[in-house]
Amino acid sequence: MKNIKSLEYLKSIKLQVFNIIQGYLPVKTPDAHYDMVLDYPNRQGKYFRPGLLLLSCEMYGGNIEEALLSAAAIQLSEDWLLIHDDVEDGSEERRGKPTLNVLHGNELAINAGDALHVIMWQILGDNINLLGDNRGHQIYNLFNQTLLTTIEGQYLDLSWIHSDQVEVEESNYFDMITRKTCYYTAVAPLQIGAIIAGQTKKELESIKDWAIPFGYAFQIWDDCMNLTSTKQGKELAGDILEGKRTLILSHLLKNCSDAEKEKVIKIYLKNRGDKQEGDKQYILALMHGYGSIKYAQGIAKNYSASALKVFESNTDHLKGSIYKQYIQELMEFVVNREQ
Repeated sequence: MKNIKSLEYLKSIKLQVFNIIQGYLPVKTPDAHYDMVLDYPNRQGKYFRPGLLLLSCEMYGGNIEEALLSAAAIQLSEDWLLIHDDVEDGSEERRGKPTLNVLHGNELAINAGDALHVIMWQILGDNINLLGDNRGHQIYNLFNQTLLTTIEGQYLDLSWIHSDQVEVEESNYFDMITRKTCYYTAVAPLQIGAIIAGQTKKELESIKDWAIPFGYAFQIWDDCMNLTSTKQGKELAGDILEGKRTLILSHLLKNCSDAEKEKVIKIYLKNRGDKQEGDKQYILALMHGYGSIKYAQGIAKNYSASALKVFESNTDHLKGSIYKQYIQELMEFVVNREQ
């Protein structure tokens, strides 16, 4: 998909937000430690979450200058969460480069993530001074609640692997991604932007009605891309190597033969280092053969369409807003992207 104006918007705000982040990142000794602290922020992700936050603020009539600190904090939260996530999952590639844990070991990677975590709260403290006690503390508390919810989702995700539970019901998968993805990726950024713009509690609650299905579409499509895309800066089929329980895996286990199911479970129970290329290719072939990836892509598109319908209804009073159009574009884009 080319010439998507919302993607141009994300590019346009990236430098503004990154410059704020840079202003908070220490350049001091020990040099090697701060090189690690700076690593993920300097790799710069897509800035999807800060972009949503700023779009929400502008759509609801807020001042973008008042939203930049919040946007920087949410981007920094992504950076430190990814460092910890890569350690917990044993991931080997992030944003097109080796993960921090591969480069420096788990202990030093976690320590660098801890530093970014502390800096994030420093930004949010300054945000209270910028926005005043009411809005500033509301955003501070929302960050707190959202990160706790995200960690609950991460627990569910990891617990299935640690307990050797390969078969996961779709309802449990959706519970996990509601906590791990929907609030952190969609609900919170959109609500924070609305808070800055002075929206009511009723409006903030209504955001959930379309942001949660939007989050479902985002995560399910992300799971599909992990198995199909070589453009996303992460290793192809890393979810299989890491043993991730996904909607795709759930569909496969319900539709393959008993013998195939037994072999799939046996492969998923292997440690990452014991899985061979042939194991990965075997499962990939089954997922394609039984239509499991196409099934999940269809579910993602359905959730995207549902989110768009509710979004249009709930924001009918904002007709003509270019920022509303950009959010609509992003909701459509997430289920058409290749990376």
